Amino acid sequence: MEPSTTFDMWRDYLGLAAVLATLARERGDAEREASAQPSAPEPVPASAGQALCTFCKHNGEAEHIYRTHSLHDASGRVLCPILRSYVCPQCGATRDRAHTRRFCPLTHGTYTSVYSRLPRSTKKGPRADGAPPAPLAAGIAPV
Repeated sequence: MEPSTTFDMWRDYLGLAAVLATLARERGDAEREASAQPSAPEPVPASAGQALCTFCKHNGEAEHIYRTHSLHDASGRVLCPILRSYVCPQCGATRDRAHTRRFCPLTHGTYTSVYSRLPRSTKKGPRADGAPPAPLAAGIAPV
């Protein structure tokens, strides 16, 4: 199979479908064995009997992926198979206590998302230093 040179937003780049299929098989095996303990806590439905993982949903996964599990159980343990495998680069937390840098207890307001936008100036007049506003590039209309 040749590697694709363009981004395809419908492709399962993280392989979540295979991970979830494996988890479903393992869960089925564990239920058949009375003495076996599951490797992850049982999910608690997010609302009205439906599971929903906000982590997977926020990261753009397909509905059939993010509706198969919850992000946390009732006691706060992480259930999402993707987040459970993540290791926080700041504190090393993983598995039941996994989190991203944004939610790390060591982050004290210093985190800036790569998706954050800088505030835009709404001034239409000259700059504070007295210079006229910078000219716009050809084809770009003023805001």
